[in-house]
Amino acid sequence: MGCRAGRQCITLCGRLEDRNQSTDGSEINQLTAEVEKLKQSDSPFSVGGYYRLQATSETQNLAARGEEFGAPSDSSNAFVDQRLRAKITGDLNDNVSLVWFGEFDSPWGETGSCQGDNCGKLSADGVGVETKNAYAELKVPNSDWKVRAGIQGYGFGKYESFVTNDDMNGISFAGNVGMATLSGGWFKWEENDRDSADDVDFYMLNAELHPSEVFHYGLTGAQISNKSQVALNGTAARTDDNYVGVYADFTAQSLAYSGSVLYKKSSGVDSSATDGDTYMLNLYAKKHWDGGNIKVHGIYIPADDSSNGADRFAANQSGWELNSDNLQIFGTDVYYNNGAQGARSVKDAAYQGYGLMGLMVSGDQELSNDYYLKYGTGYFRAADDAPDSAPQANGSSLGTEVAAQVGKKFAGLYDISLRGSYGFMGDFYGDDPEDTYKVVAMVNISY
Repeated sequence: MGCRAGRQCITLCGRLEDRNQSTDGSEINQLTAEVEKLKQSDSPFSVGGYYRLQATSETQNLAARGEEFGAPSDSSNAFVDQRLRAKITGDLNDNVSLVWFGEFDSPWGETGSCQGDNCGKLSADGVGVETKNAYAELKVPNSDWKVRAGIQGYGFGKYESFVTNDDMNGISFAGNVGMATLSGGWFKWEENDRDSADDVDFYMLNAELHPSEVFHYGLTGAQISNKSQVALNGTAARTDDNYVGVYADFTAQSLAYSGSVLYKKSSGVDSSATDGDTYMLNLYAKKHWDGGNIKVHGIYIPADDSSNGADRFAANQSGWELNSDNLQIFGTDVYYNNGAQGARSVKDAAYQGYGLMGLMVSGDQELSNDYYLKYGTGYFRAADDAPDSAPQANGSSLGTEVAAQVGKKFAGLYDISLRGSYGFMGDFYGDDPEDTYKVVAMVNISY
């Protein structure tokens, strides 16, 4: 952190340089007082984030994100990794903010995200800081409208993060018009030769209406305009993928109900060979009480029975699908650093044309003395184990996952937890598939 506080900072830096000249208690106390003054200075910049240290043991056939599901194996992977994220926010005035959000990943004894042979290994040298966000946010004076330009997180949170939920460069906006909240943006995923005929652009518009305090609903429209010869939407052809979605949330005292439908239609740019359409349905029911909740969640995606394999959700720019159910194997592990991220039900069935049916139950509970419990379980099936667009699977049952996390919070800043999942793998993976597991001991420090 650089010096910004004028004479205070000069005084502090001078004392640090002369630290060898005096090490008595009064000097230490004075330095502490100087640091406290710096913390309370009128700098417009603030820092927040987290440090996460995880020790993981998981079955070897629980492949990491982007890999095929491995062959059955009774061996396991065991490793330790850490992640430090920092978000620096500069509120320059009431209308202008600057944000940089970055991370440093360092699996112990491995290179991690670093650029250099020794980063994360002995000596730990290398360039390893990764920029996640870097944007300016402008608020329109005397209104609730704001515009954000630069690298920012954006996604389909209301639709279980299918389609996209990632960091991307572009311009987004949000504001109110009557009882409706409008948000959207334009994002450049790939520029190629700076010719619009070979770009990949993402467009998004969402309108959320609040007719009452207990009921609201939203309408979503989006397009991935893919003019690249190397497609980013899971196909090898240039396409326009159009999305239309609707969601609704209703709250009645301690009960909450919500649901969403997302429809996708793909149109080939060069030919009709990649034309197709599909949809996804999510339904939720949630019960709240003091210190806890329990949720039931159902999902349905039809199988792809087309002749060209285009009636499906293709592998996308997300990586966070099915993240709301406290699962780690068939759903996404939300605390993932560098191991297996999960979402096997999406990658192995839905994206391969078999569709997906799933029923999940999950919940959170605060316990005494700052202990907490999170849990989840789910059963998953392929919508069709023999669709026209994919090979005959061994069976329809993907399997059942049981997961839980127990932790304790300390000093309001950090918590220590142990979480684990066990996957009873179904006949979709073979006549006698090897079950999977993942166990993680975690220290998570928020600041």
